[in-house]
Amino acid sequence: MIYRQLLKVDFEKLPRSLREFHATPGGGRAEGKVTVRHAGLLARLVGFPPPGDDIPARLNVVASENREVWTRLFGQTTLRSAQWIKDGMLVETVGPIRMHFRVLAGEFGMRFELLRASLLGIPLPLRIEACANGYDSYWEFEVTIARIGSYRGVMAPVS
Repeated sequence: MIYRQLLKVDFEKLPRSLREFHATPGGGRAEGKVTVRHAGLLARLVGFPPPGDDIPARLNVVASENREVWTRLFGQTTLRSAQWIKDGMLVETVGPIRMHFRVLAGEFGMRFELLRASLLGIPLPLRIEACANGYDSYWEFEVTIARIGSYRGVMAPVS
């Protein structure tokens, strides 16, 4: 459950859906729909699902005290990443790509600012914009990777 550690007092400012999801002992599960947009081959190489609207989405997070494994299923495409905290930043790896984010939290949700990214230690010129806006029982999210593609959708926790 790294988000409480990362956000400290700002964790309590989060909307209920995000706060409860990120505080679930052992991790959480959610389901929803996602819209995927991209221009083709490069997006597929980095693991994006085929483009489309209202794609069924599932999220499973397995959390320990210091690490979380996120498994996202968009239709038939699985995207898995690991997250942890280092030097006050959220570090996320997707395959050989490592990204360092500053996470800002408030009453509407979270915004993720990419500080740096690398592929096997080699700096990458990635530009990523990501946010999650929460409500009482669900959240909306959007992730845009410049020149590659985007996905956005709505998720709700499930038991």
